[in-house]
Amino acid sequence: MSDPLCDRSPYPLREFTMKGFQKILRLCASSTLIAVLVFCTGCTAIPFYSQTAKTELSMQVESTRDPGIYQVTGRSNLPNQTRLTIQAIRNLQPNSQSGQSYSILAQTEVKVEQGKWQTSLNLLQQDKLEAWQKTAKALNLKSEPEKQVRFLAVTEPTENSIGIQSQSTATGNQGTSIQFTADGRSYLQAEQVLSIELPRGNIIASEKPAQTVVKVAVQSINQTKETKSQTDAELPTQAWMR
Repeated sequence: MSDPLCDRSPYPLREFTMKGFQKILRLCASSTLIAVLVFCTGCTAIPFYSQTAKTELSMQVESTRDPGIYQVTGRSNLPNQTRLTIQAIRNLQPNSQSGQSYSILAQTEVKVEQGKWQTSLNLLQQDKLEAWQKTAKALNLKSEPEKQVRFLAVTEPTENSIGIQSQSTATGNQGTSIQFTADGRSYLQAEQVLSIELPRGNIIASEKPAQTVVKVAVQSINQTKETKSQTDAELPTQAWMR
């Protein structure tokens, strides 16, 4: 006679084995799905990271022996042929409540080459004056020009995100920051401020023309003139002998 426990034992064991195997399959499927999701997420994150790679842009301004001419150099990890706009600006009404008025003294464009760029700016016109000085009187511009000039190096605006090595890289009169246009596009700006006195020239001409004073001695018309008398009488004989 067979033992009833032995007759029933294979069925529970088989049921337990099938349930455990199905559970293992479900765990494997879940792990595979998670791995696929992580892989796909990583694929979509790589281009985004490349767009937010930190950008470097530095600038150094130095005066030259020539009055009004400054040498501007810098470094950047931007691609070759990237265009930069270099400007020199002087604020004319720094304390005005109606808004700041400024003059662009000089402007040029450069291209990044092998991580470097350089150019020179001439802040003076042919008459050795800044551009705004000649028109200040004609426009009745009551300006209070600053004694400092701002040198800027800016990139072209872009819709992509821009990241820099440090948002607080400003030290003293130098710094790099991210700026935004009115339509929300961003661009990178490097800035350096130098103390540059105003050129000493004939900015405003005298309202009255210069007058030359000439002193002339004037003789009265009524002044009597010495005259000699004349006669037709014959000269004495002694007079002819002389």
